[in-house]
Amino acid sequence: MSISIPQSVVNARINELSAAGEAYGARIKYAEALVDASEGVLWYTDGVALPPVIEAEKKEYYRGLKEIGYSNPSNAWKMVKKYAFEYSQEIGLIAKPEAEAEAEAKEESSGDTRHTRSFSLRVLDDVTAIFKAGRKLEKEGALSDKERACNAHLASALAALGVDISKL
Repeated sequence: MSISIPQSVVNARINELSAAGEAYGARIKYAEALVDASEGVLWYTDGVALPPVIEAEKKEYYRGLKEIGYSNPSNAWKMVKKYAFEYSQEIGLIAKPEAEAEAEAKEESSGDTRHTRSFSLRVLDDVTAIFKAGRKLEKEGALSDKERACNAHLASALAALGVDISKL
């Protein structure tokens, strides 16, 4: 199966690789291009599988880093994920931590500002916790048939968001 990587991502990778260590910001732009190409999948968060286009691009990125003699490609990818996470917060794909959001709210206004988490982040946080509790009870044999079926549906919901259940 051939994965088509968007040209904007390819261009951002080329710029990042040619500027590695020289020009601040190229890696940030690369991370932003990856987020924009990932169709809302939160691939840079723990437990979420990489979409095929991001997986293919990661391989190309590692190959490019090795070609320029970059000593630690996994650290570079870790930074890309960090910048992708930060960009996702900036554009509202995921909510900022409450303390950070409150500090920004105080800077921006003195009124009653309400910050909410994005739907995807709420599902990831809330359903993951419920699923883990159900899985633990299932291992202990403490779930009814209905509760087991419910936990299977929770697993499906998480999988629909790209979460690899085996990593939880």
